[in-house]
Amino acid sequence: MFDSYEWLRFAHVILFAYWLGADLGVFLAGGVMSRPGLPVPERNRVRALLMDIDLAPRVALLAILPVGFQMALQWGAPLPPVAVAATWFVSLAWIVMALAIHFGHGRVPVARLLTIDLACRVALLAGFSFLAWRQWRLPGNTVPDWLILKLVVVAAIVVDGMVLRVYSGQWRLAMARFAAGDVDGGERLLRVRRRKAASAALVMWALVALAAFLGAVKPL
Repeated sequence: MFDSYEWLRFAHVILFAYWLGADLGVFLAGGVMSRPGLPVPERNRVRALLMDIDLAPRVALLAILPVGFQMALQWGAPLPPVAVAATWFVSLAWIVMALAIHFGHGRVPVARLLTIDLACRVALLAGFSFLAWRQWRLPGNTVPDWLILKLVVVAAIVVDGMVLRVYSGQWRLAMARFAAGDVDGGERLLRVRRRKAASAALVMWALVALAAFLGAVKPL
């Protein structure tokens, strides 16, 4: 019979699968959306599908955080149980907010929620960076180097996700060009956006693979 740690590890693997698999779907849909000559209504339909697929990695990222902290606690990392419990609460609340942003257009103050979401990402980045620095500098530190490095990698994933969010917002600029009749300008913006987003996506996949490697192999 599996113990609770084995169930957590199973959940961790499943969340990684949904994260990377859905990210690949978003990447491919982004390529279709940026094809030259594609009518604007068709671009919008692909965009809607892309956003639906993108919900999976968003939720997976938020869910994998408390699972990872719980695994670290049960593995023996010197983490305060209260802090791990708080991580569960905050992550679940954040998932609810992400679902509200995705499904609540016209019914909830999406712009305000997006601002809160961005603030949460900045706080998450600061928290992971501080935690990694503190554990590294702490005298008599008992946290293994691989776990400290994994915190740094997760912080980098948060940064890369924020960069991807900026590139995603450039879609509106391209649509404004199309609406104004500047088809060449709109397609040029989409090509630039696609190239930048593809680079950021490749970085994201490399970082996620590195985080998985550190957690599975524990090389340091």
